Amino acid sequence: MNIKISLFSYVAVTMLVMASCRPMGDDLLSYGQYDMQAYDETGRSHAKTFKALWTAMNENYCIWDYEAEHGLDWDAVYREYLPKFEALDDTSKNQFNPTDAELYKLYSSFLDSLHDGHAAIEVKMNYMAKPLTFVPSMVRATRERGEEYDITKKYHTEPDCYLNRSGEFHIEQLEEVDATDFSRKFMYEQLDSIIPRCEKYLAELEPVKTNEGVAKIYKEVSDLLQMAKNARDKKSQAGDQDMSMYNNLCGLYASLATVIDWPLMPIDNSVIGDRLGFITVARFKGNIMYIRFGGFGLSAHLYEGSLSSDTTSFYYAYQKEVRRVWQYWFDGIQQYHAAGNLGGVIIDVRNNGGGYVNDYQYVLGALLPSGGYVPCMMRVKNGSGRYDFSPLLPLTMPTYADKHAVISKEPIVVISNVRSISMSENTSWSVKTLPNGALIGTRTFGGLSMLNTDPANYSDTYSGAFGVRNSTAIWGYIPKYVAMFDVEKNGEYKPLEGIGITPTKEVPFDLASYQKDSTDNQLEAAIRYINQQ
Repeated sequence: MNIKISLFSYVAVTMLVMASCRPMGDDLLSYGQYDMQAYDETGRSHAKTFKALWTAMNENYCIWDYEAEHGLDWDAVYREYLPKFEALDDTSKNQFNPTDAELYKLYSSFLDSLHDGHAAIEVKMNYMAKPLTFVPSMVRATRERGEEYDITKKYHTEPDCYLNRSGEFHIEQLEEVDATDFSRKFMYEQLDSIIPRCEKYLAELEPVKTNEGVAKIYKEVSDLLQMAKNARDKKSQAGDQDMSMYNNLCGLYASLATVIDWPLMPIDNSVIGDRLGFITVARFKGNIMYIRFGGFGLSAHLYEGSLSSDTTSFYYAYQKEVRRVWQYWFDGIQQYHAAGNLGGVIIDVRNNGGGYVNDYQYVLGALLPSGGYVPCMMRVKNGSGRYDFSPLLPLTMPTYADKHAVISKEPIVVISNVRSISMSENTSWSVKTLPNGALIGTRTFGGLSMLNTDPANYSDTYSGAFGVRNSTAIWGYIPKYVAMFDVEKNGEYKPLEGIGITPTKEVPFDLASYQKDSTDNQLEAAIRYINQQ
């Protein structure tokens, strides 16, 4: 959630002035990014580094009451672990600094107890080559749900296997675009023009290639040709090496574009690293509209004004494809609803790691009334005290603003699993609150709170982050906005960090059936559910 605070600069300057005229007491230090005094002696002393981390978490972490309910006593952590870190600083014992593995084990023994699904913490002592990274949620997922988490890495569901299957699960139309596949196709088209043009040019220069003034250009074109052939070789497709090679040749030999009479156009890195990744849309038998995407990154392509102004660019072509595929899904829902024969809608967020909150309007929000939807409440920290929390505030998710039909009767199903995280979980919870909604699959990851991606605002409400990455000895990235849910529908709101959203209907993934003939039993369960409503 990207919230701007226009007074930040004033606050930062004020804090800097205050810091210059106050003593260095732990109770007065702020561990926000702009208060470097708090980190003055960290990195050199294990005890001071631990105390800084403990205090920074004490001031900034948003769910201490929730952690206490789960048995974590943060004061007891201080009392137990400070002597252990002080012992590491005891030079009288002539001991060496602990190894990275030993220090990691020590910090992990209490950090791994945290429940927040987004928290990431780094610790780097001065003698260490690189920081130690702690992501408690990943440790918890593998510890508590390791078997299921392992299974999710062994399949990549593709609904296209249902194109040729008759019966209840038949796909009548499929539309998709994948950023990696799209990029590679573009690259091959470019290479298929670059290679013959280089060969033609070299053939023309062959008789005079040793002449002074020709030898240099001949070698450059020869090098370009060889690099282009290497990139075109399908054996080099391990990861994105072929695309990296292609982009490298575009940069190295840009001046040869006029020589071979062909523009050396690199693949836009914003496509290779696109948060969306891919988007797949299908119409199943009975006009059931299905959508699946790699991450919540639709806003970068669908938001008004987001379309690239360069209509000749590769990025523009990719954005147009994303819009076309999404539009097929959205228009299909609208048209079948208007005709009275929409079977239902499936939103597949399995293995979706989340992303932009604004994407809500293009997914579930495209089926809900305009003006926003409030699925839960939220709170922030409003002071440096451990329990200085703000009052509960409505968390309003954006819904589609343009004129559209509201899908209030036809069933809406979200499919989830243990690797459905963040925005995937907010979507999962929201659909569970709808009278015509259902969540099918397995319990989500348990990282439901929201991050603030504007570094300038990390610390102005005592939450969001502490320290400066790659600068201070400790750095933490923790949610600024804590989502609170009325699970029991009794007005008692609480976090679901480290727990996740429980499905309406539990359907574990059948890996054996998938490996046998690509059967997706969770998708089939969603379709059956819709057909039975």
